Amino acid sequence: MTTQLEPDLRPSYLEHRAMRADAERLGRLVAAAQPSDGERLEAVAAWYARYEGAIHDHHTAEEAVVYPALLERDPSFARADGELEGQHRILADRLTVARESLGGLASAAGGPSWEREAAEAVLAAAALREIIDTHTRHEEDVAFSRYRRAFTAEEFTELGRAAWKVVGARAVVFAGPWVLDHATPQERARLLAAQPLLLRLLHHLWLRPRYRRISRPLQLPSPPAAPRPEA
Repeated sequence: MTTQLEPDLRPSYLEHRAMRADAERLGRLVAAAQPSDGERLEAVAAWYARYEGAIHDHHTAEEAVVYPALLERDPSFARADGELEGQHRILADRLTVARESLGGLASAAGGPSWEREAAEAVLAAAALREIIDTHTRHEEDVAFSRYRRAFTAEEFTELGRAAWKVVGARAVVFAGPWVLDHATPQERARLLAAQPLLLRLLHHLWLRPRYRRISRPLQLPSPPAAPRPEA
C-alpha cells in the first residue's frame, strides 16, 4: 500500500469554482430580472443568504485554522496571509452590499424604484464577482503550493476536520451539496465515495433534494423557441 504524501487540493479548487460560478450566475440573473420577478427574487435572496454564509464559514475556517497552521510551518507565508485576510474583509463587505441590493430589488418589483434598484444590484453583483475571482485565484497562487510543501495528506485532512468543528453543521447541510452541484459526475462520484455510508445516504435522500429546491430560482428561463418556417 502506498501513502499519499501531498494533500489532495481538488476539493479546495472545486469550492473556489463554485464561488466563482455562482457569483457569475448571480450577475446574469440580476441583469435579466424583470419588474414582475418579485417572488422569484425573494427566493433567490433566500438562496443567497446561504451562499453568503458558506463563504463566511470558509474564510472563518481559513483564518482560525488553516492559515495559522501554514504560517507556523512556512513563515514566508506572512505577507500573503495579510493580503488574503485583507481580501476577506473586502469580500465580506461586498457580500453584504450584494445581499442588501438583492433584497432591495425584490422589494422594488413592480414599483417606481425598480430601475434604480436594478442598476444598483447589477453594480453590486459585478463588484462581488470581481473580488471573488481576484481572491480565489490569488489564494490558489500563493497558498495552494505552500499547502503541498508544508503538509502531508493526513495532516491536511486533520486541518479540514478542525476547520469543520469551527464552522459546524452548516458546512454539510448547505455547502456540501452546493459544492457538489458544481462538480463533474466523475468528481462528484469520487468525493462521495470518500465519505462514510451514512453521509452518502444523507446526501442522496435529503441534502441534494433540499439544495435543488433552494437553488431552483437560480435557473434562468429558456428563451422562447424560434417559430418553425411555414411549409
